[in-house]
Amino acid sequence: MLLPWLLLAGGGGMLSAQSPIGTLISEQSRTNFTVQGAGARAMGLGGAFIAVADDATAVSFNPAGLAQLLHPEVSFVATGTQHSVGYEDFETSNRGRVLAVSDALVSSTRFDPLFISATAPLQVGGRNLVLQLSVQRAFALTDHTQRNLTESPVASTPGLPTRVTQDVSQTGQIDLYSLAAAYEVSQRILLGLSYNQWRGRWDLASTSLSTTGTTNTAVAFRQANAMDGGNFNLGLIWRWPTWSFGLVHRTGFHADYTFATQLSTYPGQGGFTGAPMTTGLHWPSGTGAGFAYRPSDRWLITADLSQTLWSTTRYMSSSSRLNGQSFFDFDKGDRTPNATDAHLGLEYLKITPSGSVIPLRAGLSREPQPVVDAVTGIQRVMYRASVGSGLKRGPVGVDVAYRYGWSSRRASQSLDVDQILNRTGSPSVGAEHIREHRLDVSTILQFDRRPLERALRYLFVGD
Repeated sequence: MLLPWLLLAGGGGMLSAQSPIGTLISEQSRTNFTVQGAGARAMGLGGAFIAVADDATAVSFNPAGLAQLLHPEVSFVATGTQHSVGYEDFETSNRGRVLAVSDALVSSTRFDPLFISATAPLQVGGRNLVLQLSVQRAFALTDHTQRNLTESPVASTPGLPTRVTQDVSQTGQIDLYSLAAAYEVSQRILLGLSYNQWRGRWDLASTSLSTTGTTNTAVAFRQANAMDGGNFNLGLIWRWPTWSFGLVHRTGFHADYTFATQLSTYPGQGGFTGAPMTTGLHWPSGTGAGFAYRPSDRWLITADLSQTLWSTTRYMSSSSRLNGQSFFDFDKGDRTPNATDAHLGLEYLKITPSGSVIPLRAGLSREPQPVVDAVTGIQRVMYRASVGSGLKRGPVGVDVAYRYGWSSRRASQSLDVDQILNRTGSPSVGAEHIREHRLDVSTILQFDRRPLERALRYLFVGD
């Protein structure tokens, strides 16, 4: 489907006083929602990178790992994702009749730049100090999806079938601009800090058409969105010859969220056009811990646990109705759960006669989502398996990783436009199956550090 649930929900929460159409779009658009780092090496290790963090993408996992970099370098990461959601065996009980909903499969494919950075290591007090500027595409929000369904009465309930067509398109992204510094306090201890500016702009357009016999009902919804906020990541790595321990904390922050919405319906059941409105949004903190073990120079085993306090993701508004509402379920209760992610990775290094290094990687992860179905009460959990490889030869390194993700649960959907507008009847309930294919490619180019050190010394110290 479309965006990782993220920011359609904002419009749904505000608009629901007029109509729950925003909720429908959110339900169909949210898929997997996890704050992830960027990098093909980490992806090949199942995302277990907090205690490793030894390339430029460390800033997105554990900024302390940047202190391990010894050469100036630039890096670039790109990703391609194919995502599909299948709806099977759905059934609606509505207005005295039972409707069997036809199966549907919705898929989308996109390609995005994911990460770019420039890194500069220096010697300060005989220890390594590393500075970095980077930009990460935290959430790619450009996508298009269409779903066609038929609600057919079962034999025991009379009535005409209803055909439902829903189309959602979106353009934009949320980017993360980071300035990071890491220092080698001692041979054992590395510390790191990054400031991250979150900046997003995206537009959404959705149409829903319901046809029963010769009667058509349509809803069109548009929303322009913007988000700005900033937070800090603090990291530590404690390393020994054969093992290392990593710890990272992402501070929560208050963001400005601005949106403008339009809703129109046919036949004339009403509409709504809203002026641009800005409200506050509290984004949650998260903490992760990782452990890496190296039984030999060629083998690496690594594991991470990370918790994000999604239950604290709430609106801050002068409106008593909106203030304190959950970002994910538009409720002031405690249905939105926190999430603890688990990641496990394995790496083997093959050394060629020419001195090139070819890594072989594999990983597994389990990532619960802050999405609990309002009807079935079942939380969405994404499972992922990954493999990866690459080539490091001299100053150039290339990594590639493939990841397959899946999730299945009993879930509900609002399908009928009349339900969307008036909250009549019951949503459909059936099996939701998510499948995801993702390919990441990273390129790192290193440079001789001596010219940079000479230039900085000339600028700040003198001859």
